[in-house]
Amino acid sequence: MNLHQYIASPYLDAIIIAVILLLLAALIRATLLVNTRSRILKQTNENLKNEIRDRIHIEETKQKLEVALLQGQKLQAMGTLAGGIAHDFNNILYAIIGYTEMAREDVEKNSLVHKNLGKIIDAANRGRDLVSRILSFSRKQHHHFDVLNLKETIEAALSLLRPTIPAGTVIDFQPVEASILGNQTQVHQVLVNLINNAVDAMDGEGNINIKISHVAADDPFLRQFPDTQTRNYCKIELSDTGHGMDQSTMDRIYEPFFTTREVGKGTGLGLSIVHSIVKEHEGQILVKSQLGHGSTFIVLFPEVDIKGNENG
Repeated sequence: MNLHQYIASPYLDAIIIAVILLLLAALIRATLLVNTRSRILKQTNENLKNEIRDRIHIEETKQKLEVALLQGQKLQAMGTLAGGIAHDFNNILYAIIGYTEMAREDVEKNSLVHKNLGKIIDAANRGRDLVSRILSFSRKQHHHFDVLNLKETIEAALSLLRPTIPAGTVIDFQPVEASILGNQTQVHQVLVNLINNAVDAMDGEGNINIKISHVAADDPFLRQFPDTQTRNYCKIELSDTGHGMDQSTMDRIYEPFFTTREVGKGTGLGLSIVHSIVKEHEGQILVKSQLGHGSTFIVLFPEVDIKGNENG
């Protein structure tokens, strides 16, 4: 090796090292660029997924609002029609009752005619009671609301119902302290109707479970109710082990005069009135059911503290 080779060798090594360093720098930069693009692509995909999910949620909310609006309009129209008919029918019933009572005064009290006329009066009174229920459904009444202890309200309703419930029906109540702003009579009516429906669905034999729980204002459960406000709710779950309902039946259960019972065993107004009362209390009602697997009614009432202030 000559002197020229000794001199060139250090420069060659330096050039090789420099090239290697440049290649490493380029490789590192390319790796960083790939990682950056990967993060950007991942973030873009995540944003796209969120946008699609938001759009789907908005569309579902829109559809639910449209269904609720149509249902409300249908109930309002039927209530107006029923109210108009009920007023006229009420006048007819008063005439029937009045003339029948006058006719009873002209016959002997122990005669067959007197007994038959009494049956006419009894039937007319049942008709008058039905008309009263129709009128209460058809017109928006402004009731006085008080702070109610939901646990005590349910216990009071159960104490009234237990003597009339068949022995084969077992009611399990899981109480929790909760307060709502409502009308005592109306809330009783909601509970009585739901429990009686559960008893009928089980043919008098089975289990009814009633549970109270609290639903926070940010609970995801409330997302399925588009018109709920940002506040806490008290939830009543009433489940039975009855024969259940199919989807077509669930779509119509709140319609006035719709009933699956035999002729003469139901008016079809119970759940319509329940729906009306719950909405008047600014609450929500939901039903879950499947044929052969019972039904669960979920009722939400806005929660208040003991001073009557809304929570949330």
